[in-house]
Amino acid sequence: MTDFDSLLKRSFAEAHEPADDGFSVSVTDAVTRTERLARLRNALQTGAWAIAGVAVLFGVYGMIMNIAPGVLTSLGFGMLRAHQVITGPGANAMQAVSAAMTQILLVTGALAGGLVAYRATQE
Repeated sequence: MTDFDSLLKRSFAEAHEPADDGFSVSVTDAVTRTERLARLRNALQTGAWAIAGVAVLFGVYGMIMNIAPGVLTSLGFGMLRAHQVITGPGANAMQAVSAAMTQILLVTGALAGGLVAYRATQE
């Protein structure tokens, strides 16, 4: 300690320090209360996001259940038509190839689109 520091301490030996009045305790209590409220707020927000996610999934599930039968029926009729063209009477090679290629391209496109969407969500 330098001479100047010791001179200051001796000169202001009777000075009042705020820590003696419980200042540190008040600050600690305020910080603790703020942190506790922040943790509670984070827990409530997490719960709210979970409830919102469940609501969205329930809505999407209901929408898909209304659309899926029509899509599957349409896909089934398309495959049936392609099968009839390929194996039906009077089917020549060009009809068979064109019908088969259309279905192959549709299925391949759907698979490729699904893979691209999956890859995009993983990044």
